[in-house]
Parts: sequence; structure tokens; C-alpha cells
Amino acid sequence: MQHHILINIFAIFGVATAVIVICKFLKIRYIIGYLITGVLLSPNTSTYFADMEEVEVYAEIGIILLLFTVGLEFSFSNLKRIKNYVLIGGASQVFFTILLTAGLIWLLMRPSIEESIFWGFLYALSSTAIVVKVLQDSNKITTSYGKFILAVLLFQDIMIVPLMLFTPILAGAGDSSPVEAMLWLLGKLVLMGGISYLLARFVIPFFLKTVMKIQSQEVFLIAVVFIVTGIALLTEEMGLSLALGAFIAGLIIAETNYSHMAISCFLPFRYVFMSFFFISMGMLLDYKIFITDLGWIIFWFFFTLLVKAAAGILAVKVMKLEWKTALAVGFSIAQIGEFSFVLAQSGLEYELISTNNYQIFLAVSILLMSATPFFVLKAEHIHPVLIKLVKPKETNV
Repeated sequence: MQHHILINIFAIFGVATAVIVICKFLKIRYIIGYLITGVLLSPNTSTYFADMEEVEVYAEIGIILLLFTVGLEFSFSNLKRIKNYVLIGGASQVFFTILLTAGLIWLLMRPSIEESIFWGFLYALSSTAIVVKVLQDSNKITTSYGKFILAVLLFQDIMIVPLMLFTPILAGAGDSSPVEAMLWLLGKLVLMGGISYLLARFVIPFFLKTVMKIQSQEVFLIAVVFIVTGIALLTEEMGLSLALGAFIAGLIIAETNYSHMAISCFLPFRYVFMSFFFISMGMLLDYKIFITDLGWIIFWFFFTLLVKAAAGILAVKVMKLEWKTALAVGFSIAQIGEFSFVLAQSGLEYELISTNNYQIFLAVSILLMSATPFFVLKAEHIHPVLIKLVKPKETNV
């Protein structure tokens, strides 16, 4: 069919617009609206998108664009300025989440060690997009727990790359041993790091400086897209991933003198990229899972909520901060992250997660994301409520 892609984009954003307007009226977060849009357009719901492979292509494009914007906002300079507060708190949260999740799932379900660890990977990440947006809208981004949450989310966003790269090794993909695979992966990363340094230090700045002599924002935008796709294809050719290349491209461009211009050019498209990603994730969900496995969905919802909250609380207590901050942080990040969807697809490919468990995971993730604004907004009240429950008011004699 002629204009097939254009018609699909027309349908996706047309339905999204209608759903977002309804969600706005009902005071539901826009990201939840994107996920609902995806469910409505899913091949499992309607016959419009009958080809699931086409949906996965849209999801991959959304992932690439989203990771590029994440890298663009980080920059190597910002990464260098990460203090021990961020590293210790973020690393503790990721470590505790993987340890608690893998251990409990292994004890409860008795899967393989590799599958248990992979579930820990999925749980380790929280939703930067939703949590930060809610904190900003409620003016709580500068609170004590808001700052710690930002630190943890920053570390998680960095960790997505090694977790994605380690997943094939965890699955035992390839003929080599795990040690050989790890060494080979490290070698590729070192090589890509060297190439990235040369590109960031010499090639990209010179290229963009030459482009800017034309003094055209349109040409600059085209040049940036060229850089992103080129680096993404290079990483894929090296056996890594397109998403990693997009993230590196964002880091490199953020180091140039034209980083602010790149951000100003792409910032208006950020929510388009995010909507594309979340809609495509919703399209992968089969709504029938709520009928066939509702009991498991409820169980894993509360399991995920409590495990992630506990890991977040432990991470804060490692930094010896007060319980009020620990509880607020723990419940604010007690959801599944958007990049966990990326890992889940990778796990599905390498048979670390079954198709049915993948659908349950998507359902639980969407429910937790829907509940996140409530937990973030009520985070400051959790500690006082618990104090009242633990220490009831003494009655007058």
C-alpha cells in the first residue's frame, strides 16, 4: 500500500490525541494515555496493525530516539561530576533490587539462576520519565528525597547500557564460555570507547563546525540525525546495539560547543519520541492477560511494589539519611522503568522470560506506572502515617 507508514503514523497520533484529551479531563498522566493508546491499537486488540513485527520496529525506533535524548542531556562532563552521594546511593539501590528480586523469585518460583538474575535486572530500573515529571509538576524536585531520587534515577539510566549488554552473556548466547564472552564484550566496549573519544575530540566538532558555516538550523538538524544514525549503525555492526549507539551519539554531541543548539532543536521532539516509545510498548500488550492471569498480575503488582520500595529504603539508609526520606524515596521509585521494557524484549529474544510471563510483566508495569503519581505525591505522608500506626496516641488517664 502506498503511504503505508504515513497512514500508520496518522492513526497512531490521531488515537493518541483523543486518548490524551480524555486522560487530561480525568486527570490521568499523559504517559498512561500513551500506553492506553498502544493497547487500543495493539494487534491483540484490533486488526489495524496485524503485523506484530511492524509494531516491534516502531518500538525500536522509539527506543533509539529516547536513548539519544537521554545521552544528550547527560554529557561526559555531567557524568564526571557525579558525586559519591549519587554513586553510592544509586549503586546500592540497583544492587539491593537485583539481590532481593533474584533471591525471592528463586525461592518462590525455582527458575534457573540466570532467569532469576534477569528478573533482578528488570526490577532494578525505575521510570525516570514519570517520576521526574511528577516531581517537577508538584515542585518537589528540590526536596531532600527529590534530590536523592534524581541521583538514583541518574545512576539507573547509566546502568541500562551495561545491563543490556550483559543480558546475552547471561543467556549463554554464542559458542564461547561466559568468561570469554565477557572479555570479548569488554574488548568491544573499549574499542567503542576509543572510537567515541576520537569522534568527540576531533571528528564530530570539526564536522559540526563546518556544517554551521552555512548558518542554517535545518541543515544542522539533518547533520545531527546523520550522526546519530551513523553511530547507531556502527555499534550494531560491532555486535552491540543500535540503542547504545544512539546513547553514545547523544553523549558526544553534548560535549561539543553546539550542545545547547542540539538540545533546543530536539527538545520540542522529546515528547514525540517518548510518546512513540510508550505507545509502541502498549501495542505489545495483550489485554486478554488480565482475564487469564489476573491473580498473578495482582500478586506480582504487590510483590514488585514492596521489593522495590524495600530496596530503595535500604539504599537511603546506607547513606545514613532519616527514615522520612528513606520511605519517600522507596515508594516513589517502586515502579518498573521504561527501559525495563527494552530489557524484557531482549530477555524474550534470548528465552530468559516466557511469552506469558512477558505479558504479565507488561501488565504489572503499566499498572505500577499508573499508580506512580499517587505514590510520589503522597510520599511525604508515608512516614507520619507509619509513626501514628506504630506509636498510637496515649490516652489521657
